[in-house]
Formats: sequence, C-alpha cells, structure tokens
Amino acid sequence: MRHRSEVMRAPMLRPVLMLVLMAALLPGLSVRAADPGRTQWKLANFTWVNRVPAEVGVAANGHPAQVSQAVLQKALGAVMAQVDGADTPLFEPKEAAALAKALEEAFAAARPSEDLVLLSTQRRGGHFMDPALAVTARLFVKAGALNLIVHDARLDFMDRYSADRTLPTFAYGSRTAGTAVSLKAEGATNLRSDWLAIPLAVTPAATALAPAPTPAPASLLAPGSAASSPQAAVPAAPKPDQDFYDLQYQRLKALKRLRDENLISEAEYQEKRQAILKTL
Repeated sequence: MRHRSEVMRAPMLRPVLMLVLMAALLPGLSVRAADPGRTQWKLANFTWVNRVPAEVGVAANGHPAQVSQAVLQKALGAVMAQVDGADTPLFEPKEAAALAKALEEAFAAARPSEDLVLLSTQRRGGHFMDPALAVTARLFVKAGALNLIVHDARLDFMDRYSADRTLPTFAYGSRTAGTAVSLKAEGATNLRSDWLAIPLAVTPAATALAPAPTPAPASLLAPGSAASSPQAAVPAAPKPDQDFYDLQYQRLKALKRLRDENLISEAEYQEKRQAILKTL
C-alpha cells in the first residue's frame, strides 16, 4: 500500500506533469505564465526592468500585452541614438536579448495603469576597459506600438559610485518632458526626438515564405472551373485591424505637430502624409 503522503501528493503533481507533457508534444507552446505580483526583473547590479504606476493623467495602456521576446529584441536592436555626433545602436545585441526576455514577462504582467521603466548598464565599445554607461527609458504598449521614451542614452555614473558609493536619482523619460536625446529606428514614428512608437505587427515567416501552390494539370480541370482561373490562386489581402489604424492616426498627428512647430517643411509634411495615407 502506498504511503499516505504519496497518495496526497499525486493529485498535486498531475498539473505539473500535464504542463511538461504539453511542452514536450508542442515545442512552440510557452507554459510559463506571467506572475501578476512580480514588479522587478533584476538582470545585474545596475540593470533592471520595473513595473511602475503610469504617469498621472495619461490614458490607459494596452496592458497586459503578449509580445514575444523575438519581436521585442528586434525592436530594441533597431533603435539608434545619436552619441557624440554619430548614430550608434542604443543597445548592444546581447543586452537587447536579455532586456527583451524580461520585457516579455513584464508586459504580460503589467496593468493598463502601469508603465515599465528600465535601467541597463553595460561596458560599451567592445573592450573590457571601456566605461560602463547606462541607458534609462520608459516603455509601454499602446495602439499596437511599443512606445520607448529615453531619458539617458549614455549615463556615466559608475566612477562616482566607485569613489563614494553615491548613486544618481535615475530618471526614465516622460510623456510630458522631453530631453536632448535623439532616436530613430526604421519603420518607427518619432513622437518626439527622444520618443519612438515602434510598430509591433509582424508578418509570420511561414506566410511570407510559403511556396505558391502547384496548379493541377490542365487536362484534369473541367472547362470553366475555378481552379483553371489564374486569379483563383491569389489569396485575399488581410484586412488591417483597429490597432493598425490607431497607429497611423498617431503617426499623422505626430507629423502635423512637427510641421506646426516648423521642424519639417510643408513639402516634407505633404510627402510623408501621402505615404502614410497610401497604407490605409
């Protein structure tokens, strides 16, 4: 006869065993659920992602958001910042990968009334003697886009900390107060020089790379059948969702703001406006 403790423990193990079996049979399935009570993902002494209350008076974010690590890593890796007069990747490749993993979990746990803030400190330049410099930023998902507001693209604080253990008061970026940071990323919208809205919609690789179906021999087709028409093999284009239209609306508003503040010419405004309208 089995021991009493073994009998009591068996029902508790069944859900765990089921998850293990599901993961083995379905490799693409993620069985790790977001921890709604977790508020910090600490990756190193001065590298972390935190859930914090959103800024006062702002509209609700699109949280919780299911955004994969791969999509987030690609988005972060595409961001360029102007450092010492040159366009430089805001994040190192390994840095972006580590942050993307933490952000995936944090976005899945975040509430509509919360933002994410990050501090990421790395030796930048590829040499072990290079100084450790930090990036500070605020992130949130809204209208199908990853919003990234950077306060510091390169914050030098480690020398002071090493000397007297004094840390600065880290600032993470704000919707209401811009900084001198200059960002850009292909396909992203600059809502401000330090604020990017990066579209998160992606086309599945399987759809993009799927081979065209092989047509049946003409001898096997009945005259006038749908398969004999070359147009029948062309799939209908997918309809954009509401998030897509919300993002284009946001881009148009930002473009108008740039023109109204004389940051771009009327000709540039009309050119970019027409390019956006053609996507609708």
